[in-house]
Amino acid sequence: MSSTLLADRVCILHGSALALPLPDESFDLAYSQAALMNISDKRNVFREAFRVLRPGGSLALSLAGAGLAGEPHYPLPWAPTAAISFLVTPDDIRGDLLAAGFQITFIRDTADALAAALAPVLKQLETEGLPPLGEHVVTGENAKEWRINAMRSTAEGRLSMIEALARKPA
Repeated sequence: MSSTLLADRVCILHGSALALPLPDESFDLAYSQAALMNISDKRNVFREAFRVLRPGGSLALSLAGAGLAGEPHYPLPWAPTAAISFLVTPDDIRGDLLAAGFQITFIRDTADALAAALAPVLKQLETEGLPPLGEHVVTGENAKEWRINAMRSTAEGRLSMIEALARKPA
């Protein structure tokens, strides 16, 4: 499908997740990936998602969260220091989703599986550095340190990797 066929079906809005510029019950699905780590008031984000979802609508989430082994190593891809990193546990996400009115389909921490899968990538980064092409072409020189810190923090239990699916009751 060419991009011209999609132009009339896509609208990009600028706004805040804490006060979405959208009407009530206007969407069937909502999704957030790797954004909630920079928002302290997750409960209000979920209230806003609940408001704009139609009954029976779903909210899918993917985010890094707090691990049990202490603070992660900084800088990380989303935050140079802990000052702008608002990590929470999967249980915190569960509580905030329920408080917003959602029914939980599932919440899981995939950190262990991710750490195992990324172990060879971490070793390669530490020994060989970044490949010629990758996100670092855009994000800059610190990409290697960010990636190593994220992978080490995950492997050491300092980060959880939260996936969640919640539903607004029909």
